Parts: sequence; structure tokens; C-alpha cells
Amino acid sequence: MNNSPQKKVKSNTSVLCTVPALLFLFLVTCVGSPLSAQVNGGGNNNGNNNNNQNNQNQNAGGITIDAAGVISAPFRVAKNSKQLNHRRLEALAAENLSSDLNQKSDFRKISLVKLEQACRELKEKNQPIPPEVQYLAGLWRIDYLFVDQEHNDLIIAGPAEGFAPNTQNRMVGVESGRPPLRLDDLVVAFKSQERGLITGCSFDAKRENLARMNEYIRRTNGASSTATAVTRFKTMAKILGMQDVSVTGVPAGSNYARVLVEADYMLKRISIGLEPSGIREIKSHLATLRGGGNSTQRWWFTPLYDAFTTTANRDAFTFSGQRLQMMSQEEFVNQAGQRSDAAHTRLSTTRYAQQFTKYFAKLADQHPTFAELQSITDLTVLAALINKERLHQQVGWDHRFFSSEMDYLVPQGNIPKQVPTAMNYKKASRLMICLVGGGVTVNARAVVNQTEFLTSRDNTLDQKKNAAIQRRGENTTRWWWD
Repeated sequence: MNNSPQKKVKSNTSVLCTVPALLFLFLVTCVGSPLSAQVNGGGNNNGNNNNNQNNQNQNAGGITIDAAGVISAPFRVAKNSKQLNHRRLEALAAENLSSDLNQKSDFRKISLVKLEQACRELKEKNQPIPPEVQYLAGLWRIDYLFVDQEHNDLIIAGPAEGFAPNTQNRMVGVESGRPPLRLDDLVVAFKSQERGLITGCSFDAKRENLARMNEYIRRTNGASSTATAVTRFKTMAKILGMQDVSVTGVPAGSNYARVLVEADYMLKRISIGLEPSGIREIKSHLATLRGGGNSTQRWWFTPLYDAFTTTANRDAFTFSGQRLQMMSQEEFVNQAGQRSDAAHTRLSTTRYAQQFTKYFAKLADQHPTFAELQSITDLTVLAALINKERLHQQVGWDHRFFSSEMDYLVPQGNIPKQVPTAMNYKKASRLMICLVGGGVTVNARAVVNQTEFLTSRDNTLDQKKNAAIQRRGENTTRWWWD
């Protein structure tokens, strides 16, 4: 059940992104100061394929993946003043971008057909993808999709601005601090929806390790001193060990895959208090717990799109809503390490998910990881919508170059393979919490099939489409314009 606040529409939005995080809650009697602890590990992928680079918050960071595929915690840098960071970004953008590209725009348009053509020409000239193309002219959100029958084109539009690498070498907008959309993520999204795949990642604790942990808890779940309780928590982390990381539906070394993995990892670290949320409204789940019985909890993201608005001719569409919300479910893990849904979900679990959802937009402004998760959600829903409405067929566009030149268009990094178990604890009520799960699932086809489409009651959307096409008509060879 969705207990998170959201705008009501007639038909429910189905699962788009899930980032499950499993919390084992165990009541421990401590002699002396009571403790609460969390152990962070893996989980399993709740999605299934049936056929088959920070903003001005310098604490946000990003994961690192070494050559062996082991994920390590977000790195940190000294936090500079916003004014200093902004001046630095302005200087870099002015040095490396054209003046028109460096302008802030509320309504920048991108021709998908001309974008692909520009990429093809670059490949034919044996040239690398320039930043202007790689970062989609600074577009950082998709608000509109237009069908341009006159020029046989599909056009996306939304806010854009100049961009530059911040001190952590993440590309971000000069004004908003949000990461721009990426060409490689767009290409990966098209490829996944062309094949009808559910894309995702999974952090998998070995079942035998879960069983061993349950047995250890059964044997040691009696009264103990504070020091003994802490030792037990650390032992549990060692028992869980390294968690396997798998990526499905997308190239495992792609930026798209990195965003999926990083979003899950960041969620768990915030939940157990190892990474600050960056906003006062969201504390760690560990900080909010006061006591209760033993249980297992799962967190995951699902879409939070408002209804799509379209024209009577279905040749223009609006994207709106905050894109993602957090949901929760209690689970049971048996002695063999197998998981199943529990009959009830405790109030503290539900409230944490609701709070995370309520302030998710603000959180995404602080953590580029979550902003990028919003971005790949938009791109994947875009690809699914084009396929559902057969818009590419209407304009005679097969995006063949995007489909066949993944090696050129999608750079590959280290493939994430393992993540270490992490542990945190606090002095509180007699409660031990162990986080042993995670993953992300993107099912964009279900979103566009089940989200409501509302026909615009006036000509506002038609006017937007016509203005975009008319302005584009002044230069039909350019792939982006304001």
C-alpha cells in the first residue's frame, strides 16, 4: 500500500524505480546503556526482465568503484562557500562553452533526430563526443515532448543552463547545481525500451550468510553489556561480508548503471546515519527509532508522476511531478535466509518513507545522486512513451545509429561487483537494526501503460508545440535552440 502523500489521479502509477533497503530490527536487552545499531549490506532485485558523472552541496559526493569492482563510500571534500563555488563554475562555463549555450533557459528545445545526426557526423569524422552533445545542451529536466510532423522530428524541451565540473569532477548546472541530462543515458534508455527490458541493479546478500546471521542472533540475543552488544553488531557485519552487486537491462559499466547503484548505496547510508541527508527535515531512520519488536524492513522508490497532459491529436505531452517517492514494507526472513512480505508494516517505517517522499525534491537538490536518478527516470519514461505511442514511426525515425553505436556513444567505467557490509549504532532503546538489502528496478513500460493521460482543455500545449516548431524552423540544421 502506498502510504506516501501524492497527487491523486484516476489510474495508479505502477512501479518504476525500486530501491529496496532491508532493515532487520532485533530487540536486545543491554545491561547499562541501551544501544541501537544498523548493519548495512545487500538485498535482492525485486524487478525481473521477462525476456531475458554534484551540485554545490560539497558533502554529496559519489561512490567510487575500483578495478576489482568493489564499491567504496562517497568521498568528501572541504565545503567551500556557495559564492566561491558559483564563481568557479561561472568561470569554467564561460571558458569552455559558447555564449548562447551558457545562457539560462526555461524552455530549451532538443531535436532528437538532429541530435542523432550530429552524433553520426562526429563518428564519421572520427571525433569524440563534445561536452555540448554529451550533456544535451545543459538540459536538466524533460518537461515536454513534441511531435514535429512538418520536419519529421521528435523534440524534447525543458529548463537548461551552462554547466561545468565541480570540485568533485561532477558536471553540474552553474545556477541550479543539478547535473544535466546525458547523451549516454539517453542512448541506454532507448536501447532498453527497444528491447522491452526492465532495467535495474541488485545488492545480494548470500542466502547462507543471512541464515548464519539469523542463527548467530538466535544464539546471542540475550541481555548483554554495551560493549558486548557493539561487538555483536560488528560480528554480524563480518558474517554478512561482501554483498554481490548485479546490474540488469543496461551495460553494467555505463553511467546509467552507476546512477542506479549509487542511488541505492546513498539511500542506505542516509538511512543508517553514515551519510548526512543534507537537509534538516530528513534524519536517519536510526535516529528516529525508539524501540519495538524484531522485524525486517524494505524501502524502495516508485514513480510519482502527475498525469501526462496531451493534445487531442496526441502530438504533444507534458511531464510533471517529482518523479520519485519512497515506499516501505515489513518483511520476514526465515532460518534459511529466505524472505517474504509480513502482514503489517510498523508506523515508524511508514512515517520514514512518507518523510523521505515529502522532501525528496529538496533532497535531490542537495544530492546529485538522487537528481540523476530523477534524470534517468525521465529518459527511460521518454523512451517508453515514444514506443507506446509509436511516435518514432509517425516521423519515420528508427534511431538506428543510437541503437547500433553503443560502443561509441556509451563510455564504460569499472563494473560494480561487490559492496561491503557497513554498520552503525547509537544509544537508544533496546533495539538492534541491521540493514541487509538494496536494489533498483526501472519498469518504464508499466508507467506509460498505467499512468493517466489527460487531454488539455485549452490550446496552451498546442501553442507551446507550435512555438517550439516555429522557432526551430529558422534553422533546421541545428539540433538545439531556445
